[in-house]
Amino acid sequence: MKRVKIQQAIIDAIDETDPSLARFQNQMMKHAKYIERAIGSKYGYKIKSVLLNVTGSVEDLPDDCYRVVMILPGDYTDQYNAMFANQGYVPIRSDDDLAAADEDYTWLWVPQEVSPIDPSTYEEVAEQLIFPADYQEQELTLIYQFIETDENGFWIVNESHIDAIKKFVIFKMAKKYIWKLFKSDKLLRQGKLAYMRELEREYSIAVRHARAEDGRESTYQKEFY
Repeated sequence: MKRVKIQQAIIDAIDETDPSLARFQNQMMKHAKYIERAIGSKYGYKIKSVLLNVTGSVEDLPDDCYRVVMILPGDYTDQYNAMFANQGYVPIRSDDDLAAADEDYTWLWVPQEVSPIDPSTYEEVAEQLIFPADYQEQELTLIYQFIETDENGFWIVNESHIDAIKKFVIFKMAKKYIWKLFKSDKLLRQGKLAYMRELEREYSIAVRHARAEDGRESTYQKEFY
């Protein structure tokens, strides 16, 4: 799936609306990042793991964290298979049988000697992990999807998301700046409300389309299912 810089959606939104919006690019980028997370791409981001040395019940998430996949108690960052746990039934060669024939596969796994921490026992809040129990002085392996960035720190996203991001940004900017007219222009208020409903409908459809594109089976997945 082709990947592009998220600011392309900002450029497209400005091109399709009002060039004067260029002075609000920081605000538009905030909206763009919000809806990119909300799209919730399961297959749009790569997986990595990192060791957390927890000193209490609150731990900062990595800056590039898009979505927490699971948390394992202990250090399992060197076990490559664990990085793909819970990502679907993708066949790989078992580390326990490296001499197996090429056609012999096993399903992805988590280490048999450990169980993931129950997701109901922690919560993601404001880019932090909140644990109700105290995990002080413990090592936890965080397995997560990460957001790729370019040399300037801009997010790299699926090209199929750009239209949804653009339409959401246009909706949010219109909602903010047209709202002032709602209070003073009673004769045209109904038309503006209808316009806002149309913008909202368009971005909702685009978000569903982006999620559908992410959910399509690849040739590799079809081969082994």
